[in-house]
Amino acid sequence: MRPDKLHPSHTSVSARIDRALLSRMTGQSGDRTTLEAICTELAISTAQSLETTASNALGLSLDVSFDDFDEGTFGEMLAAPEPDALMCRTAIGGWCETIILTGDNVFFIALMESMLGGPLPGESIILSRSLSDIELDVASDIFTHLANALKTAIAKPATEGICVDPATETHYTPDEIEEHLPHVLMKLVLTAGTLRAPFFIIMPQRPLLKTVVAQVTEQAAAPVDKPAWSEQLSTQVSQSHVALEAKIDLRQLNLDEVARLRIGDVIPFADEGPVRALLSASEQSLFWCEFGRSGNRYTVRVEEPYRHKQELMKELTCK
Repeated sequence: MRPDKLHPSHTSVSARIDRALLSRMTGQSGDRTTLEAICTELAISTAQSLETTASNALGLSLDVSFDDFDEGTFGEMLAAPEPDALMCRTAIGGWCETIILTGDNVFFIALMESMLGGPLPGESIILSRSLSDIELDVASDIFTHLANALKTAIAKPATEGICVDPATETHYTPDEIEEHLPHVLMKLVLTAGTLRAPFFIIMPQRPLLKTVVAQVTEQAAAPVDKPAWSEQLSTQVSQSHVALEAKIDLRQLNLDEVARLRIGDVIPFADEGPVRALLSASEQSLFWCEFGRSGNRYTVRVEEPYRHKQELMKELTCK
């Protein structure tokens, strides 16, 4: 029956039926308990797979855990990530054609700082900003690992290849019909050192209701092909300048002696005979060096690595 503006009772049957009930009747949505059970199992399996592959690809220890689940309309689920989160449209052939992956902006900024040789900062000291091209490439690679991990977690139905769009800072805007379709949200948390960042998987409820999750098994990680940004980053790192620092221990003084120090006083080195200096870069101890002089400049000569057994024992006993 066609809509009639003068007689609302003459509208079509589907328009007068509660939208949520209609979705349930047509198999587009399920009850929250069933959806949460499937999503929890799927997210845990995805997290375990992503933890292995992403850690190998990035060369750092990465922890991935399932954090939260929610269900609602597509529009409601898209509002969950932060406004500055990156987004990536993904499809897994044979299973779901529209999946939205999102990742915290500051995670990729911190990750790049670490790859360039700096310490891995926590998210609380990073300011969000637009990402560079290489940071977007890294983000796209992480999203590809996430999509592959999700595909690996599906036992049935049989899946085919994945299609992952480039990561973008432009958020996806659904049309009027899409906005009200029943969707779920799975929240994963990626942790590296003191950095914790939320990642979201947003997808329709319909394919989940027919999904059998694969059993998690311990298996060796497949070799990871180096992405294009890896070579570019390696070149950038190798050509960057690093500040070196050499420290020399002086003879120990008590507080009374320190308080009586005056200009012109001489404090001897702690070493008797050849003086050793500890060479460091970016707060990382590297080598023991011999202190000397060449022409008008003082110098250090590299002698041996810092972490010998005796140095390790000394460090442990001081804690």
